[in-house]
Amino acid sequence: MENESTTPSRQTAGRPVSELEARERELLRVNRALATLTRATEALIRASDEQHLLNEICRILVEVGGYAFAWVGYVQHDDDCSIWPVARFGSDNGFLGDVRLSWGKDEKDGGPIGRAIATAQPQLTHVDAQDVSPWREAVRKHGFFATMALPLEVDGSVIGILGLYANAPAPFDTDEQLLMEKLARNVAWGIGMQRMQFERRRAAQELKESEGRYRSLVELSPDAIVVHTQGIIIFSNTAADRLFRASAGKTLVGKRMTDLMHAKDPSRPHPHLEAEGIPEGLVEERLRRLDGDPFIAEVTAASIIFHGVHARQVVIRDITERKQVQAQLVQSAKLATLGEMAAGMAHELSQPINIIRMAADGTLLMINRGKASAEYQEKQFGLIAAQASRMAEIIDHIRIFSRKDTGAVTVFDARDSVRLAVELMESQLQADDIAVVLRRSQAPCPVRGRPVQLEQVIINLLANAQDAIKSALELPDSPPGSGRIRVDVALPTPGTLGITVTDNGTGIGPQSLDRIFEPFFTTKDVGNGTGLGLSVSFGIISAMGGRLEARDILPRGARFTITLPLVSETACDSLPSDPVPTPQMSPRHHILLVDDEPQAIDAMSDYLCEFGYRVSRAYSGNAAFRLFESDPADIVVTDIRMPDGDGEELVRRLRQRSPVLPIVVVTGHMGATEHIEDDVSNALTILKKPISLATMTKTIEHLLHTV
Repeated sequence: MENESTTPSRQTAGRPVSELEARERELLRVNRALATLTRATEALIRASDEQHLLNEICRILVEVGGYAFAWVGYVQHDDDCSIWPVARFGSDNGFLGDVRLSWGKDEKDGGPIGRAIATAQPQLTHVDAQDVSPWREAVRKHGFFATMALPLEVDGSVIGILGLYANAPAPFDTDEQLLMEKLARNVAWGIGMQRMQFERRRAAQELKESEGRYRSLVELSPDAIVVHTQGIIIFSNTAADRLFRASAGKTLVGKRMTDLMHAKDPSRPHPHLEAEGIPEGLVEERLRRLDGDPFIAEVTAASIIFHGVHARQVVIRDITERKQVQAQLVQSAKLATLGEMAAGMAHELSQPINIIRMAADGTLLMINRGKASAEYQEKQFGLIAAQASRMAEIIDHIRIFSRKDTGAVTVFDARDSVRLAVELMESQLQADDIAVVLRRSQAPCPVRGRPVQLEQVIINLLANAQDAIKSALELPDSPPGSGRIRVDVALPTPGTLGITVTDNGTGIGPQSLDRIFEPFFTTKDVGNGTGLGLSVSFGIISAMGGRLEARDILPRGARFTITLPLVSETACDSLPSDPVPTPQMSPRHHILLVDDEPQAIDAMSDYLCEFGYRVSRAYSGNAAFRLFESDPADIVVTDIRMPDGDGEELVRRLRQRSPVLPIVVVTGHMGATEHIEDDVSNALTILKKPISLATMTKTIEHLLHTV
């Protein structure tokens, strides 16, 4: 008897440890599956609605069942036979976003998920390193070793799928698979029960609620209101139908919220389209009407109970017209700033003009007296060319700053906008005996917005500081030459840019601090200032996702602080231009010069002839076109503002005649190129006056060799 009783122990002791561990793991797996089934059954009993049930089941499968990821998708009867994810838990590592979810009959489209829906049978997929099928490759790519697709069948038809994903080898043995199939059947039964209860609750709720009052309030609202659940619109008011141009044959009800988004990728995540956890608050979005027409809207959302079901109510207000008015206000404030800067700009331009005039007079005198050596003439003409370039930079900066900014939002280095603003204002500040100090961060400061608009904000702050300091210098206790402005560009915290403009002027005063950013509010005397500068600046910085704040500093002065979020993209949006070759003695290319100034044509013609070009001349647009028809040129260089046919009309006529003809537009008019730049091609180049003849010749040489 003793031998018989000890024999099993010896056999157990003699078994390999790996076999014992395998059996223990198998037992643990089955126990875990049983616990998962038990917890899921409890969730079925406690579930308050269908969405809550699905969320709980997915959570239990991951937290209790130990699976890496679980999700529920519902069958959509659309043209793509798509599957709409309605609940998920765990991390799919981007799997659902990368694969095409379809329940079509093509296995390549649907994979095991599609087969589970089409056949109403569970589909188990184990990843094999030797298997290169698309679905297994996608599963392996996202870190999973096996998947199980379980159909959800309600009232005899498959309404969706329950997907399980494991990141451990060899899961889903026979016992575990049977338990998960039972769990899926229980979930499907729970969905059916929830839908029945939902119908009963809705009927009871319709009797209790005064829907007439709710509907009348919603219908009378001037704002568009839509209600959606799981991203599908279930209600829209009259204002929404009018805003989105819905009709009896094309209603909003039944549409997805993503159908109203104006984006290249309508499926991108958006907080107002998630099933739950949507943050409250007002956001600005670019939407589109049902006919595809885009518009800008303010959108806010809130959780509500609609017909007894959890839903989201979204209120939408079209602000396109308001944005246009704001853009016009920005432009008006910008032009007003330029008007206030006019005197300083005149002084800034008079300096190089004065140098040019004196250099020219001195050179002519020395030539007349026979004392102008070649070295002397080269030095003087170099001085004239340098001062002309200085004028060109000032004029071009004013042109860019003054034009209406309708360009796209880009990523740019904020340090450049601050530097340009300081340079534009520096001469005026120095004329008023005000010193300005700029301290910039050594690290790049990439922000998202429009560079000229940030420059406009800095100029507004500098102009206000200038006025405050001038007022302070008039006080009896102010010593002369004591005006100071300091501009700091720094990175106070990671991911944040800080720009401060500090002055030692009269300050703002506590009575004005609360109103200083209001439109048309100003502390200046009547006739000095529009009251728009700070209001527009506040709007520009807010649109860039930042803050503009003001405060007084002791003993005297004010400080304006701009806080902007940094972006990770590179701050340089422009690509380097192609290298321009140095002009060589060219073959006899034919160039047509068009300008109503004979002296300008003479100068250009003489210069180009030195490089071997054949040059024709015309003094109006119509004359140039007639000459081109009789003697076609290889390239046309034209002014814009001319009598008897301007340059814009000439460019259009030449383009109709020869679409690839290289054209160089030379102009000094600030607004002329705004129309023509919209249709710029590779063969059209714009040069701003005053131009360098060497640059013009290099441009011509480049166009002739590339077009």
